[in-house]
Amino acid sequence: MRHGGQSQVLKRVGVRSLLLVGLTTAGALLLAWRFDSKVAETAATALLAAGPLYIAWKAFKHDRVEAAAVDLTAVTDRLADAVRTQWEAEAEVRRVNDPYPLPVAWRAADPDLVESWELLTDLARTWPGGPPNDPARWPADADGLADSDARIGEVFSERVPTRRLVVLGEPGAGKSVLLIHLLQDLIARRPAGGPVPVLFSLASWNPNQQRLQEWMADQLRRAHPGLHNPASAPASAVTSRPEAHDLARELLDARLILPLLDGFDELPPALHAVALDAINRALPAKQPLVLAARSAEYRAAVARSDAVVRLNGAAGIHLLPVTQEQAADYLRRDAGGSHTPAARRWDAVTAHLGTDTPVGQALGTPLGLFLARTIYNPRPQVVPPSAPVPHPDELCDTTVFPDRATVDRHLFNAFIPAAYTPRGPSLPRWSVAQARRTLTFLARHLELDRGGTADLAWWELHHATPTPIRRLMVGLVLGLLVAFLGGLVSEFLIGLMSGLLIGLVFGLRGSDANAPSVRLRWSPSTSAAVLRLGLVFGLFVGLLVGITVGFVSGLTIGLAFWLAIGFVGGFMAGLTTEEPDLTTTVGPAALLAQDRRIYLTGGLVLGLLLGSGLGLAVGFATGDMAVFPFGLALGLMGGLPQTAWTGWGTAKLYLVVRHRLPWHLMAFLQDAHQRGVLRQVGPVYQFRHIDLQRHLAQQPWPPAT
Repeated sequence: MRHGGQSQVLKRVGVRSLLLVGLTTAGALLLAWRFDSKVAETAATALLAAGPLYIAWKAFKHDRVEAAAVDLTAVTDRLADAVRTQWEAEAEVRRVNDPYPLPVAWRAADPDLVESWELLTDLARTWPGGPPNDPARWPADADGLADSDARIGEVFSERVPTRRLVVLGEPGAGKSVLLIHLLQDLIARRPAGGPVPVLFSLASWNPNQQRLQEWMADQLRRAHPGLHNPASAPASAVTSRPEAHDLARELLDARLILPLLDGFDELPPALHAVALDAINRALPAKQPLVLAARSAEYRAAVARSDAVVRLNGAAGIHLLPVTQEQAADYLRRDAGGSHTPAARRWDAVTAHLGTDTPVGQALGTPLGLFLARTIYNPRPQVVPPSAPVPHPDELCDTTVFPDRATVDRHLFNAFIPAAYTPRGPSLPRWSVAQARRTLTFLARHLELDRGGTADLAWWELHHATPTPIRRLMVGLVLGLLVAFLGGLVSEFLIGLMSGLLIGLVFGLRGSDANAPSVRLRWSPSTSAAVLRLGLVFGLFVGLLVGITVGFVSGLTIGLAFWLAIGFVGGFMAGLTTEEPDLTTTVGPAALLAQDRRIYLTGGLVLGLLLGSGLGLAVGFATGDMAVFPFGLALGLMGGLPQTAWTGWGTAKLYLVVRHRLPWHLMAFLQDAHQRGVLRQVGPVYQFRHIDLQRHLAQQPWPPAT
């Protein structure tokens, strides 16, 4: 018989054994109670069923684990579709292809920052199974890596012997956009079932607290909830840590994820060398990868006086400044074409491009060009502008802008008003002043409360509120809930005081928010068989334990109490972990909605059922239905899971009252993303550029209106 057939037989035997053991045990106890048999003897007889019951339960669990086996080829193909769709949409928001991709060129990285070319070729040839690409395509030396943007996929896949690459460049040189182009090219090149390139932002990784593989698995699960689903884990893992062998870990362990690690320089400087060492230890030599970093920060990390740490087996490229011709053509084309009146507005500026003047330096990078064209090439507006459109000639005034730093500050300051200029079919929902205030607060939050990280995660917003205030608010909310329900059946003042006391004790003991949850789903497609099975188990437990307890505390309260718990358990068996579609990527708003749904379905449903069941059971037994609202309230408090949504809600309420944030914060973040002020990386937002975040964080608070 095939293994799958054995599994089905094992499942049927397990379920039938559970039902048989449960019914016989419940029947034995019922007869003992009815005919006054000795309780001890009957209980001893019933205990003989414990062995078969345990075996049947383990068989059932074993079948559930085996059922999780999946086809990794199909998983990688669906994941590749999701990743491609995600970054096509993000490239559109970032206007990467509007009016056309800005050309970026590179040279080979400085030899002291990477491995020697001879070592790389020798290393690739000696790998088990041979090199990952055709040695005939390798250049004679590292200088052969020099090329331009459109050929980054070819350079990485065919010219780098080890397929391990470090991408270096100055601030704003276009490293992140180059990684997007590389990701799209690699997905277009990948065969069915091949590794999936995934872009990770290192800003949220702490190598002192979490291994790289674990951190990447967490990022994959949050961005693609389908990777929470169990995988075909080794037998040893089934009995020890099955949660460690979901699809995210399975893909990483099978080297079916090709990491593109961005934002190395956004880690704290003290962690740079530590992070490099951790990457070397976590990823084997034959694991392809890409690491992007600023040149100065990477050089400081690898050229320390106490130790030298390079990325093992990696070649390197260094991005070059945009040429004068490229920058001039780009600005004129974005203004409508070289022969339009709008394009001629750039004549004075283009004369300085490629020079050492302040404006020439500032507009020598893709970031500077993006800011300048957003400010000085306005798009059609809904209403006439309230002030004249600024002219790019002002950038050439060395009295006002004596150095590059002043030009950069001006571009960052002018970018927010330009991004919130009325466009499209309706006026902006938020004014320039409101947007500047909110963005400044968020930037200060990231710099001051989150250690300078670039990841704007909604579930970490509670760090912007004082801990005592946060816990007090949670306690007050829970206390008012108990007070309201208790006041329905007793004197209101007594209910209010007792409720507030219970709630405050519960809240002050600790209410820090957890990471968002994405696994629990109410699946309308849950089969009737699964739901019936859950109810049978629930009733079985209720009868068995209820009758047993009934010998001691009275059959009425025992049956009522444990049948309530048994029914809740059976009902919750109908709540399953629905398998999310791997072809979709969960962004910040969707992740918040999922976490809120878990709060409502998992917490409130369980709390209502458990509270109602316990309240009614005790109420019938004691004859005092006043205990029902308190049982309901306590059930709600105990049933509400520690979801991230609860912490987000209380923190947002506090910050809205303090005039730090708008009430519809998630809508604001989505709007800022569409306007190009923020970018989205999986489940988090980031500022368009880390330097924009740092610039806003340095502004005075509260900002001037």
